[in-house]
Amino acid sequence: MIISIFASVWAQNLGDELILKNEVKLLERKYWKDTKFIVFSYDTLNPFLKKSNIFYKEYFPVWIRNISNIFRNICNFFSFLFAVVRSDLIVIGWGWIIYDSEHQSTREPLDQWLFRTKLFYLLNKNVLFFAVWLNIKNKFNLHKVKQIFSQAEVTVRDSYSYNLLKEIWINSTIIKDPVFSEIEWQSKKSYLIKKINSFDFTFRDLSDIDLKWKKIAIAFRRGYLSKKHWDEAKIEEEKIINEIISFILENGWEVILIPNSFHKKDSIANDYVFLNKFTRINEKIRIVSTMEDVYTKYIYREFDLCLAMRLHSIILSQVYEIPFIWVSYSKKTDEILSMIESNKLPDKNIL
Repeated sequence: MIISIFASVWAQNLGDELILKNEVKLLERKYWKDTKFIVFSYDTLNPFLKKSNIFYKEYFPVWIRNISNIFRNICNFFSFLFAVVRSDLIVIGWGWIIYDSEHQSTREPLDQWLFRTKLFYLLNKNVLFFAVWLNIKNKFNLHKVKQIFSQAEVTVRDSYSYNLLKEIWINSTIIKDPVFSEIEWQSKKSYLIKKINSFDFTFRDLSDIDLKWKKIAIAFRRGYLSKKHWDEAKIEEEKIINEIISFILENGWEVILIPNSFHKKDSIANDYVFLNKFTRINEKIRIVSTMEDVYTKYIYREFDLCLAMRLHSIILSQVYEIPFIWVSYSKKTDEILSMIESNKLPDKNIL
């Protein structure tokens, strides 16, 4: 069997890479181990997941507005077409593809997926949307969304996506984020210590933390600790983080900075670039410098408490039984947090 996966695995983001890893594991379990996977990515040279039955191909189109890429895109189109024709199943994973606007090279991401899914349906392919998440800002675009999902089997990972699809008469099922499948057995206990709104978070929120927590990991991203704008926000955000780190050090605890994103082209999305500046505070502060090493820190529980801001820092902390403080910056992740708190994560982790 051949399965083509359209995934978000080119930006050196640990969460995205682990979604692919666990999608493959769950699909192998559903079908069989010798299934071959064709994974489409914008970076085919540096895959996080390496297996003998996985083959990477570059997306079509790639930077289509650049005339120098014309022959590259022609080759990519025929490569894409050949892979789709050969595939027994098309899997579209993760949620970025269901945005109707983003700051990226394509201003109309829905149109790209409308083109792709029309081709899939024309070739009579089985299509599965795997734990996707929708973020449609303009209701006018719902007609495009309906066409994209019209002939597919659809699973989503939140009630907002479920209800939005229901509104346009598309049936779907809510399932776990694939990263919850990292390990086979998981404790029913919630490892959440407390939830704090990111714009209200200060070092004082750590004052009631039990001193048994010795190693504290910080998994922050840029731009979510201050309500101010531009340079004022940057100055205030750095001040808050400096105060948090200083408070941790003054209590005799250790600080480990764990970037979850190492985006090669977007410095704003690159957690390492953002967090590395705080290593100047004290020579004892450590920062993890590769995505693989960050993953290892979670697996082997190499810290006692995580200040978790990114979605998959909270999921990995829960899965690997690491107490965490959830620094909430967006409603998009609040639903998963409430599921963890109430122990009501959907039972299904595959279709």
